[in-house]
Amino acid sequence: MRKSLLLIFGLFLGCGDDSGSGQCGSFTPCGGAIVGTWSITESCANIIGSSSSSCPGMTATVSHVQMTGTFTFTSNGTYNTATTTTESISATYPQSCLTSYNMTCAQIGTSLNAGSGGVTGSCQSKANGDCACTENIASAPSTEQGTYTTSVSSLTMLKTGSTTTTGSAEYCVQGNTLKIQATVSTSGSVTVVATRQ
Repeated sequence: MRKSLLLIFGLFLGCGDDSGSGQCGSFTPCGGAIVGTWSITESCANIIGSSSSSCPGMTATVSHVQMTGTFTFTSNGTYNTATTTTESISATYPQSCLTSYNMTCAQIGTSLNAGSGGVTGSCQSKANGDCACTENIASAPSTEQGTYTTSVSSLTMLKTGSTTTTGSAEYCVQGNTLKIQATVSTSGSVTVVATRQ
């Protein structure tokens, strides 16, 4: 159960100091000179997901994302990131899913606090038999290197050793502020705001 949820959100891009409250401000792609080292100052997530394979009817909403760290883009087309990310997710598991896994809501809550994978949380049974959980995920500090390309206001990154890009994001540099907005499948978007060092 927990793994299915983590796979849905399994880290989309990382993000900054606050969350889905809209504190990142408006975003309009504009491109610009992205070369430099950028310190993440905040992020916002607007993501709603569901699972139709391992747990049909499950829904989840990212209610808070916090990322700290840096992005560095060089003039020769390489990048590196050093980030730490935490997320809070509100998930609802339908009664039918609990029945198929032969689990109770209390058991899911216990498994969330088993101490593995940086996941903690709590669950409560709803009147209709569904299970509503709050899940907190703390990712270990991570680094990544690779190459990147820009085209107008589009940013594409390819991790070293990978043959698949991270997908295309839109970005805008205005003065010493960088905003990157990435679409997460069809379920929403993540916006990262950073300041040039």
